Amino acid sequence: MKYFLKYIFLFICIFCFLTVGSSQQKNKKKAKITASKKAVTKKKKKSVKSSKKKNKKSTTRLNIETADLSKLIIANNIAKPKLDTIPEKEVSIISAFKPQLKNIAKLNFTKATNKIDTFTTVLNYQVPTQNLSFQYRPISLIPRSYKEKETSFPVNTTNLKIGFGNYNNQFFEATYNAIDENKHSHAFEASLETSNGILYLQQFNHKNFAYIGNLQLNEKYAVQAEAFIQNTQRYRFGLVPDNSSLSLTDYAQPFTLFGTSIKWVNENSNNSLINKLFNPTVKFENFKGLASTNNLWVELYNPMSFKLKGTGSLNLDFSYNYNKYTHTNYTNQANSIFIIQPSIELNKWNAGIKVGVNPSFTTQDFALFPVIQFSKKLKDTNYLLVANWQTILTNNNYAILSMVNPWIAAPTSLKITTQEKKELSLFISASKNLQYNFGLSLNDYRNIPFFNRINNTASSQFFGLQFQPIFEYRAITLELVTAMRYQISDQFILKANAKYIQFNSIKENTNAWGILPLNLNGELSWYPSKKWSFNGSMQYWSGATFENEANNAYDLNKAVVLNASFNYQLTTHLKAWAKGENLLDKKYQRWAEYPSLGVQLIAGIVYSFHK
Repeated sequence: MKYFLKYIFLFICIFCFLTVGSSQQKNKKKAKITASKKAVTKKKKKSVKSSKKKNKKSTTRLNIETADLSKLIIANNIAKPKLDTIPEKEVSIISAFKPQLKNIAKLNFTKATNKIDTFTTVLNYQVPTQNLSFQYRPISLIPRSYKEKETSFPVNTTNLKIGFGNYNNQFFEATYNAIDENKHSHAFEASLETSNGILYLQQFNHKNFAYIGNLQLNEKYAVQAEAFIQNTQRYRFGLVPDNSSLSLTDYAQPFTLFGTSIKWVNENSNNSLINKLFNPTVKFENFKGLASTNNLWVELYNPMSFKLKGTGSLNLDFSYNYNKYTHTNYTNQANSIFIIQPSIELNKWNAGIKVGVNPSFTTQDFALFPVIQFSKKLKDTNYLLVANWQTILTNNNYAILSMVNPWIAAPTSLKITTQEKKELSLFISASKNLQYNFGLSLNDYRNIPFFNRINNTASSQFFGLQFQPIFEYRAITLELVTAMRYQISDQFILKANAKYIQFNSIKENTNAWGILPLNLNGELSWYPSKKWSFNGSMQYWSGATFENEANNAYDLNKAVVLNASFNYQLTTHLKAWAKGENLLDKKYQRWAEYPSLGVQLIAGIVYSFHK
């Protein structure tokens, strides 16, 4: 206890000693500061008195000093003080968009001429803050859409694809891709698909073999070749009872198509005459159908384009098409089309202009058609307006008609279809993700093909229902076409298109037999990861018009068809796949008396032989 009291007493003494010392130092500092302040105030008073005396003695000296001060300010780039008592308010805009003042902010403004927006412009306005507001309008930009994801196989691989589904559906496919040391690429594909269906005679089988090759001669020239053969075996099951005693060959609807094409690819940028004159594409096809019919089709196409001084080009394309049709019960027929397309393309006034003529030599006559096209991108927008007037000639063959309607009889004759088209379209790039367009056209058709049923009750009960192609002499239509494309990165792609056709005038037939008035299509592709991929499609159409057994016209019901498929990468070499068609289970009819199957499901695997 004694030591504790001693320590407390010692601590109090030290604390008092330090407090007294610090107070003395503060007093000394305050004394020094007050002394210096007094000296400064005395000096200021003396200087003020002396300046007053000088002002009273002479004013000219003051003017001289002021002039020297202004020179000093100018020489040193010193900003002069402003005498305006209102505080300055400044708004700085740094943007990639064009600022535009609203009408309320444009009161009492002087008119000014427009300036070309190719450089940064500085504008100074004196506008009350309460009236100042901005509206932004984006400048005209070129959309940068994402590239669509392409499905491709690795180089030098062999893939085997196998699938099985309901209705005894079987699918086999083999593909091979290779690139040699000379950069020549080769691709082979062979496939076989069979199905029994649910109705009597509804079975089919389809065989296909194709080759595509690219022979790279050098950096500038290459040759692309293609060869294929397709065989489809169907049976006419329309209006055929299940207890028919006839053989399958009596109902057979066999089609065989084989062909080849060779294209010379010229990537030389030189504008010489030789390089521009030689860019040909040659195609050859042969089709065998019913009643021992044979259809030979040959086409030669060679585009030519010469650049003009400035922003323009001279086009001189020509094409030749030959079609020979042989029928055992009718006279052999041959149709040919030779077309020259001279035209001039100019890029003037921020627009594209194409003007030319289209002299056409057919088997029967000669015609001269105009070719006019105008495209204009609207200022400060992403709208592209296109106006077009052209004439399209189609040399119809048996193969094309059978792809449209697989249940047709052998045509008695084939004709050339002429379509004079006057079109106005608007293309809109809303963003890099969304693009869509609208088109309205007035068409004048000559020899447009229709498809109506052959109303022979006795024959159809025994040999199945068939359709006959009818070439309408003249028909005038109004067509509306629209399309849309939406894409998010390379993982989600949505496409849709629609076509509406209205027949305003038909010369010979009472209706447009077999033509769909409204047709909508949609496609969806989704790649959520490297292993998964999904695809879907949707089709909607309003029913076509046909004649019944009493020769009365009637329309088929509307139809909606949904399809979907997916792929999943199990291992490096193995992939699983599945596909479903007509998921709504609607037995629709695209062609009269030929109902479709219900839900069709098929699944399988793909094995890849590669390192």
